Amino acid sequence: MGNRTERLLAIRNIISSQKVSSQEELLDFLEKKGLNYSQATLSRDLKFLKVNKISDVEKGY
Repeated sequence: MGNRTERLLAIRNIISSQKVSSQEELLDFLEKKGLNYSQATLSRDLKFLKVNKISDVEKGY
């Protein structure tokens, strides 16, 4: 599996299964899975996946 494909699948799995309040938090989840990427790479991947932040009564976003 390609590096980008692996990364995109991991991101999709994480955001589908739990609340993530920031890119920093998402990077932490990825690191726990042994996937280390820069914030810039994550930002591009989120844009590619068309992931947007939505408001949350509990956390503010």
